[in-house]
Amino acid sequence: MNLPNSVLGLVVALALAIGRTVLAQNEIMVGWQTPAWTPNQFTFVWSEAPALPAAAIEDLTGLRAAIVALGHASPAVLVSENGRSVASTRAKSGVDPAAPAGVTVWPDWRVADAAISFADVSQVQFLSNNHVLLSQHPDGGPYLSFVVDVRRPTTRFQFTGYQLDTLRITDAGKWAALVTDGSLSSGQLNPADTQGTVTGTAVPVSGTIRNLLWRKDGRFLLVERDGPAIDSLLSTNWGVVGSIAGGLGPDKGNVSPAGRDSCFGYQPAVEECVFSVSSTGVISAAQWPHQVAGETGVFVSPLRKFVTTQRQDANGFVQSYCRKTPDAAAADVIPSWPAVPQGTKIQGFGWLLWEP
Repeated sequence: MNLPNSVLGLVVALALAIGRTVLAQNEIMVGWQTPAWTPNQFTFVWSEAPALPAAAIEDLTGLRAAIVALGHASPAVLVSENGRSVASTRAKSGVDPAAPAGVTVWPDWRVADAAISFADVSQVQFLSNNHVLLSQHPDGGPYLSFVVDVRRPTTRFQFTGYQLDTLRITDAGKWAALVTDGSLSSGQLNPADTQGTVTGTAVPVSGTIRNLLWRKDGRFLLVERDGPAIDSLLSTNWGVVGSIAGGLGPDKGNVSPAGRDSCFGYQPAVEECVFSVSSTGVISAAQWPHQVAGETGVFVSPLRKFVTTQRQDANGFVQSYCRKTPDAAAADVIPSWPAVPQGTKIQGFGWLLWEP
């Protein structure tokens, strides 16, 4: 089929535009720098190699200033899986303070003056790239927990009667969680609902569920059972379409996504591995190079080209690294921290994605 010149030109232009966008994307490690002589002094820093565009450094500097302006003596910063959103509060130490520390969320970290503030909570957790779990649990109460879609931050979804450490939400608002009695329930958050109504439907599965995780944007729900073993459930009818030996995490409060179709987990024979889900729900397991080398994956970069890892050396010290994943190309340069004086440490806490 021969395309008209005008259509052909448009296709070429779109391809070039997409190519330029991909080339302009930067995956940036972010972390806290602490001098040896003042270990309680935290400075927000980022990887400097490969070199970043001036506009990226300007955005990073703006975000750092906004975090400093919050005034937390011991700040904590969390980053969404896609590297586009950032949340900050006081670092957790024991129970929450009677006077909430407050949580600030930047839906787009590149726009530091467009933040959302939640003054009545102290803790935050990203449940998806769009949803955060906010809470305030002071000694003796009263306790407060709710979910917010940062695109519509005035609506608070109350998940009463659910085990909140098992709550999993997709970017589109599909959710699943264990009820307090251990049964599994699922539902869909309604973006038009200003009342924050949560309606769950029982998922017809039997037996003990130890952990769970959505994959493929909510098409499949992975559930960990005793064994350990993982079943892949097709969300349209909850039929089991795949199974594999292994577990999703050390406990039900921990899962580690690695892109939209994969996650970190473990198998008794090989310890840490990566589980991947096919388009039909079949689960497979493999080890990334850092796992073969005995390192544990911590944070996967937004484009899944890199992963920060840890390994304990012979003296008991935890060493940190940045490694390529199988998705990286030979030409991709591993990001690295800026040079610092001897004794100064940088501890990474995630990745940001920057693009024009």
